[in-house]
Amino acid sequence: MLNARWMRRLGIILAFTMLVGLLAACGGNGDSSSNSNNTNAPSGGTSDGKKDATAPQSDEALQGEFTLWSWEPEHPTALAEFNKKYPNIKMKVVNVAAGDILTKLQTTVASGGELPDVIRIERDPKVKIFDMDIFENLEAEPYMADPTLLFDFDHETFSKDGHLIAIPDDMSISGIAYIKDLTSKYWGTDNPEELEAMFPDWDTLLEKGKEVVQESGGEVKLFPGLGDVYTIIRGQRKESFFDGDKLNTEVLQGIITSLVKFRDSGTVDKLDQWTPAWNASFGGSNYIFAMSPIWMPQYVIGPNDKADARWGLMVPPAGGYIKGGSSHAIPKEAKNKELAWKWIEFSSLTQEGANALKEDGVFTHYKRAYDDPTFSNWTWPNFGTQDIGEKFFVDIAAVTTDVSENVNDVVLGDAMNIVIQTLAKDKSFGVEQAMDRVKKEIKAKEPKIIIE
Repeated sequence: MLNARWMRRLGIILAFTMLVGLLAACGGNGDSSSNSNNTNAPSGGTSDGKKDATAPQSDEALQGEFTLWSWEPEHPTALAEFNKKYPNIKMKVVNVAAGDILTKLQTTVASGGELPDVIRIERDPKVKIFDMDIFENLEAEPYMADPTLLFDFDHETFSKDGHLIAIPDDMSISGIAYIKDLTSKYWGTDNPEELEAMFPDWDTLLEKGKEVVQESGGEVKLFPGLGDVYTIIRGQRKESFFDGDKLNTEVLQGIITSLVKFRDSGTVDKLDQWTPAWNASFGGSNYIFAMSPIWMPQYVIGPNDKADARWGLMVPPAGGYIKGGSSHAIPKEAKNKELAWKWIEFSSLTQEGANALKEDGVFTHYKRAYDDPTFSNWTWPNFGTQDIGEKFFVDIAAVTTDVSENVNDVVLGDAMNIVIQTLAKDKSFGVEQAMDRVKKEIKAKEPKIIIE
């Protein structure tokens, strides 16, 4: 009897267990929301059976098209490699001139129009665009961008409120180029390291420059114009021009004092940047030095000087600087954020992307790529056999910093363009007059700026 009773109880228990199992199966994952450790939930789904747009999907499962505003075609090799990894993601490029990006953004936002999924942003209008506060925090979910993958000097440059809102695309680290025949003639060497040791600071270079001007009868000078000098020393400054709306007059006056010193030394000519005469100067032998961002050999020196091996590259006195470059950002109102991010992440934050960009003639900001010394190897015909990649990414990068800017820097930039042209034309225009002119121009355009 005892055994019979236990057998009946066991049958009841088994039947109850089967019933619970059937009910659970019918209910699907209805209780999964109460268990954060449930590993059986399907990928890309939620507890109510709906698709979760933020859940990670496999590379091939991601599909759709994202829209990019840019003034140039995206890097073809990098895009081809991206499409191998993500075969079902397509990119639609809407051509917008670099100088028109800001205006198009402003009018689109004001009219309630549709923004793209990703925007290429040039450095010059960047501060105004960032100030619109329309971009995603790329360090937050679902992006989780790691700032340590970029160079230290990138962090402040592409951040707002302490976090990245754009990822830099093309490298813009900068040195100075020189004509080797001229340095050999006047200083006895065309070796970059020897020249760097010879000119540890600008004052030393200026004194040597005066000797060159005298010896050449004024035919040879250091730089073609004050704009070039300003580009370099402005980029080398260690502090921002503005603390909020307050102008750091001490930093600005230091820069203007240096410009006046260069002007008065007679070692700098009067050519305006980006004019036909300035472009043509790279094919001549009247100026020893030229500013040289990493894009300069390919896009400026090369097209204007057809001779091979005439140029060398060196670390400037006082260190490297940043000039130009662009970045990608994702608007908060974008419809295809995940697809856009996959392109940014692949092209700018992976070794695969770095290798592909290099084939397209672009060097990445992905810092780990440079752990391999061969990655930075780069020669250019105008520079002969010199490994200018090593000079840029090892020697110059080691002494390069960058500082944060805000919208007031754009106002100051317009004022400084006027001052630089006046300095070049009028030798009686000194530091005091230049500072007064800058203050006047700033106040006329932006009265809120505080000047003490």
